[in-house]
Amino acid sequence: MMRRIDPVLLLFSAAVLAVTIQKGIVLAHPGNFLLFRDTFHRLVSGADVYNPPAGEMTGFLYSPTFALLFAPFALLPLALGLLLWNGINALTLYWGVTRVLPARAARVALLIVFLDTVRSLQNSQTNALMAGLIVLSFVALERERAIPGAAAILVGTFTKIYPVGAGVLGLMRPRPVRFLGVFVALGLLFAALPLVVLSPASLLATYREWWSIIQRDDALQGQSVMRFVSAMVGSTVPAFPLQLAGTLLLVAPLIAQRVCGSDARFRLRWLCSLLVFSVIFNHQAESASFVVASTGVAIWYVTGSPHWWRTTLLGLVLAFETLPHAFFAPADLYKQVIGPNALDAVPCLLVWLVIQYELWRWPRSSDEPKISPRETLANLA
Repeated sequence: MMRRIDPVLLLFSAAVLAVTIQKGIVLAHPGNFLLFRDTFHRLVSGADVYNPPAGEMTGFLYSPTFALLFAPFALLPLALGLLLWNGINALTLYWGVTRVLPARAARVALLIVFLDTVRSLQNSQTNALMAGLIVLSFVALERERAIPGAAAILVGTFTKIYPVGAGVLGLMRPRPVRFLGVFVALGLLFAALPLVVLSPASLLATYREWWSIIQRDDALQGQSVMRFVSAMVGSTVPAFPLQLAGTLLLVAPLIAQRVCGSDARFRLRWLCSLLVFSVIFNHQAESASFVVASTGVAIWYVTGSPHWWRTTLLGLVLAFETLPHAFFAPADLYKQVIGPNALDAVPCLLVWLVIQYELWRWPRSSDEPKISPRETLANLA
């Protein structure tokens, strides 16, 4: 008897195909995909990755390792490479969510993030891939598989840096020292990968240039809490103090609570916090980045007890972050009101504060028995 295909998988696959046709064939302008492809070719030819000649696309902010890993997509014809790239992005997120949640909850969560996923695909962004890799790293580490868990985190880290925060998940598991050793060893391997096409001196120079670009971007505020606060006070607020405060709040429950090593539900809730935090305190966040935050919101929503206020918070996230980008929404609503004031970050911030409150008050009594991850997250087996 044939196994029934998940309709949400069909929906995500249809979105991949539709966006590929729209951006790669009809419009022939697949956004960042061209930038990634051109950067790969510059890398293998020994040209300057971060300062292309006049007339070529600029704005590459990723590591030389990412440029090399883009080879499978860059070497294919445009439409086919774009189809594969979009498929990897969308289906990695689908795979991660379906691995960490029971089937029905996973479908609900994926429907919540669907429009944000499509928006990320239309920009040929890496955001859906980042969300999927972070979730898959959690799944691997819950199964005590340090190598695939560390590899998933490092692929994300050498793409957008912030997935490195998922490394904390490995420190919550048995044998954290072993995980740390695996993480460092694989990290050195990933960092050295471009030696396949570059000399050691050229690779070091490329990493220095990448680091200088990252430092220059520290002055940005993005669609973040920092921009919202700046809009409220009427002047630019430095990003670092708010990012430091957010980081301290993020890790505080791990220090205060003693259940992080024994309660998989606590770790799953902290994963939700990390996903949301990675966007709303990110000075480089843009509208397409919010698929990462909405993944955290969606998992938080479907794994919590049903309450009207949780549904209200989800509704606010959809109303301010997701729906303003839909085709039926007035374009000026986002461009003139929501975007300049980073109002799309506010509902996510509210959800994040609730998550932090839940983590801080995490039950230790008999109504929250300590059970194994395999029992808590039913389909991790």
